[in-house]
Amino acid sequence: MSRRPAVPEIDFVARRRAPGWLGWLALALGCAAAAFAAERYDTLGGQVEAQRTDNRRAARAAEQARVLARRDQEDAGLRARLDVARTLSLQMARDWQPLFADLEALAGKHADVALLSVEPDAARGLLRVTGEAKDLNALFAYAESFADASSLMAPRIEVFEFKQREGMQVVAFSLRLNWRRA
Repeated sequence: MSRRPAVPEIDFVARRRAPGWLGWLALALGCAAAAFAAERYDTLGGQVEAQRTDNRRAARAAEQARVLARRDQEDAGLRARLDVARTLSLQMARDWQPLFADLEALAGKHADVALLSVEPDAARGLLRVTGEAKDLNALFAYAESFADASSLMAPRIEVFEFKQREGMQVVAFSLRLNWRRA
């Protein structure tokens, strides 16, 4: 009958005790401080961004005020040139809607005429239309139909020539019209 000897305990490190209430209190206070710091950081970040936006807006307003003040102090010669430029710009401005409405209406009536380009010259009140017609009679009928147009008048056929397109003979043309002021 053999008895085994008792196993010696060789652990020289003292066993740790479970943390007491003071440790748990320190942990809770630390978590609360971290949460408060995170919330404060987020709030301050929003305030900083709002201040940046306000500063940008104020800088833009100051720049606009500076430009307006500089413009009021400009010399009379520059102001006179700007007035002439504005007057010329208003003279060249045209009402585009009636022009396109007339061109669209006439294109619907003349299916045998195809417009290739429209080149307006608003300063001189001219409109150059290039296109292709099925034959000379279609071209003449198209040119004569501008008598009913409200914004276009006095059509002049500047040039026409016969061309072959996909095995068919067509008439390529350039038409000049006077463009009435709106």
